[in-house]
Amino acid sequence: MEEVVVLLKDVWKTYDEGNNKVVILKKINASFKRGEIIGIHGPSGSGKTTLLKLIAGLIRPDRGEVIVDGYNLNMLDENGLAMIRNTVVSYIPQDYGVIDEFTVFENVELPMLIAGVSKEERSRRVKEVLDYIGLHNKVNVKTKLLSGGERQRVAIARALVMTPSVLLADEPTANLDWNTALKVIELFKNIREDFKTTI
Repeated sequence: MEEVVVLLKDVWKTYDEGNNKVVILKKINASFKRGEIIGIHGPSGSGKTTLLKLIAGLIRPDRGEVIVDGYNLNMLDENGLAMIRNTVVSYIPQDYGVIDEFTVFENVELPMLIAGVSKEERSRRVKEVLDYIGLHNKVNVKTKLLSGGERQRVAIARALVMTPSVLLADEPTANLDWNTALKVIELFKNIREDFKTTI
């Protein structure tokens, strides 16, 4: 039997809109297995980003449970959630979340700096992941000088560098041309195959 890496049990999420509570997610039950690629689609405002942020531990549900790689996120304090976000789940926002003034190396290295990984290990892992995604020749380039597809790959490299169990990408191909979007999808397939990551 395949291992369940993300489990959502009766998850609800609401937001305040003026004096009203707007239900974004209602009674969400789902499970995702290790190494699966899952696409979530729906109209704008339907809760896709909210769902990803719940799985990433960036926000908490109003009701229900979010369990990721055996960790019940509801039971963790902010330090525990930060640990999950830095080692178990990587989240790539719609705008990629790269820091324009940083080089490719500095962007990819960032999660390891936060985790206290040694300089030698950081250098080794950044080189390894940049070779993997095909950006080894851009290591010292500032990300603001990169194309949209290259920026997306920097975000993917940063997400991969800590070898997470789960990689969440919010509309990963929305701002890319068709050919670049296909390359990103192919990269995700390779990541799933090579790392057994749930995407």
